[in-house]
Amino acid sequence: IEGVLKIFIFVAYILLATLMKDIRRVFQYHGAEHKSIACYEAGMELTPENAKKCTRFHPRCGTSFMFVMLIIGIVTGMFIPVWDNMLLRAAIKLAILPLIMGVGFEIIMLCGKHENIITKIVAAPGLWMQRITTNEPTDDIIEVGIAALNAALYGVEEKASDEVVEIPLFDNEDEKEEETTETAEEVEGNEGDETEYTYGEVLEDFGDDVVVDGQEVEIPKEDETKPE
Repeated sequence: IEGVLKIFIFVAYILLATLMKDIRRVFQYHGAEHKSIACYEAGMELTPENAKKCTRFHPRCGTSFMFVMLIIGIVTGMFIPVWDNMLLRAAIKLAILPLIMGVGFEIIMLCGKHENIITKIVAAPGLWMQRITTNEPTDDIIEVGIAALNAALYGVEEKASDEVVEIPLFDNEDEKEEETTETAEEVEGNEGDETEYTYGEVLEDFGDDVVVDGQEVEIPKEDETKPE
């Protein structure tokens, strides 16, 4: 019952996902991936015309891997003698999960390399599921799949350029010359008295003092500006 429930939940989840328009488009990209790989493995030139002729089902698909994992997990779960303690049973399943994944991976690779009655039977459930998780792609999506496969096989070509691109800070020269004023409170003199200066003026740094338009203004040290 536990194994049947797992398969039912998995299949139901995939079917519900297909109700979303975006997911159906994702499944088109999935189909384009399989067609591109099938075209490459068949020794044909990677073109949209050739890829369209290829199947969208592949024995080494991740969907097949997940289904094989479910079946192996169900079979191994039948041999776990602990039924009364669910926590211990779950802990044992988690402990053997890496082993199950390794066995499942090897089975998928075996089905991809060899074609006989045994591998066809083992791969059949996953291939059936791919009728849900893959859709027939359009030409532009196939082109994306081919480009992705070429990038995986040969790498992405990096276009280097020695040209220096200057990014303007202002939209025009008038805006550049426009004066932007800021208000600085005088440290010495009457409190609240403010001195206006512009970014266009030249500031000369003399230690703790700054000269603004020929007038020396003392910049207080950090500890002197802290509130008591």
